[in-house]
Amino acid sequence: MQSAESTDPSDPTMSAEQDQSVSTTSVSSHESNSTVANIDPIASGASTLAQLNTLIEESMQIYELEDQKTNIIDDLHNALKIITEFLSFSVNVHPQIFNLPSDSNIVLLPNLDLIIKLSNGKTETKKFSDYPPETITQIIEYVTPQLIGLIQTQKAYLTEKITFLRTATKQLNTLSQLKENLPNMVPSTENTENVV
Repeated sequence: MQSAESTDPSDPTMSAEQDQSVSTTSVSSHESNSTVANIDPIASGASTLAQLNTLIEESMQIYELEDQKTNIIDDLHNALKIITEFLSFSVNVHPQIFNLPSDSNIVLLPNLDLIIKLSNGKTETKKFSDYPPETITQIIEYVTPQLIGLIQTQKAYLTEKITFLRTATKQLNTLSQLKENLPNMVPSTENTENVV
């Protein structure tokens, strides 16, 4: 079934508007084909090679950054582990950092292993250095204030004990000096013979 309005350019009944529309479409199509034909294949190839070089350079930089990231995480892990193992502190880590439910329990051990206890009773152990930099950063931001608090408490405890021991030592030294200054109270053997 033919439509009421014909789009055939040779149709004498076509209106002037339709004729102009078909002509514009023909010109646009011709210009598009002409543009495609005018692309220089040598210039196109050179552009593609330049893009490939950029791709290689950017990929190498990403590789180097990934390598640096691994080294930095290892250095950070080793430095922090020295402190935590020396202090023997374990601290809690917020479960939201790991996108876990709030009733989960995560503990960072002195060796920087993470013990993760889920609400269903399942327990797993993860290494601190296995996480991406974003998670490691959040862990450090969360546990550092706790570690500082534990250190300050331990320092106060040790200071109190050392002060006590120092005072006790002074008193014992004083007693020892008094004993040295006391006259000899032990009776001599001569006096003992006379008494007998």
